[in-house]
Amino acid sequence: MGGIKFIIDMGLSSLVYAAIFIFAAGIFYKVYFEYYKTPQPLKIPQTPQPTDSFGVFLRMAGDVLFFRSLAKGTKLLFVAGWLFHFTFLLLLIRHLRYFIYPVPGIVTMFNKVSLLIGIVMLLSMIVLVVRRFLEERVRYVTLLADYFVLFLIMAIVVTGIMLRHEPFRPDVTAVKAFIMELMSPTTPLKLLTMEPAHAPTCFMFVTHLGLVCLLLIYFPFSKLVHSVGYFFSPTRNMVNNPRSVRYINPWDKG
Repeated sequence: MGGIKFIIDMGLSSLVYAAIFIFAAGIFYKVYFEYYKTPQPLKIPQTPQPTDSFGVFLRMAGDVLFFRSLAKGTKLLFVAGWLFHFTFLLLLIRHLRYFIYPVPGIVTMFNKVSLLIGIVMLLSMIVLVVRRFLEERVRYVTLLADYFVLFLIMAIVVTGIMLRHEPFRPDVTAVKAFIMELMSPTTPLKLLTMEPAHAPTCFMFVTHLGLVCLLLIYFPFSKLVHSVGYFFSPTRNMVNNPRSVRYINPWDKG
């Protein structure tokens, strides 16, 4: 039993660190080398675009917070998409309870409604999946990778809901101790000497965390990276002022 526990601790700790490294390195590569370093030879804002930077900021904030552009499509897609992203954000905030101490009141206030938030998120994702199957135009452009991401996130939500109920409920104190130990700067060094962090002995928790790590690893190589790439899209972040301000092609500099 001790050998199995050591393998689980070593494997899960290594997986978490590897997932975080791949996620961070992948996002950095995407943002710096593919988005930031790619020159934009033309002024291509999506019109009607504001003519000043503050107006562009407000427009982008409207897109990010309220999915303003998505609202121009079908109402079902808008509602399901907004609910999915909003509940995803709420669950991320709720999970901060495992990473910080003391836990702020704004985080603990989600404890009583976290199950409802998870169910709403799951239902919104089911709508998005069914839509891809039923709408011929959407089904035609949907790739296997799109289904993979949707079902992966759904699996994370389902296992997370199951963790709230017996016999799958882990020791919450042990979960937080494990995560806080992983956050310690000395833990990676201990991992090299075969002294991993002590993971809770709960199969469902190990499954849930493993799925989260898989999502982190896959994130930089998937369409999910649009959550970061949006802010570097020239059609969104450019000011519509080509008549009043001369735009210089970055390739012409120097």
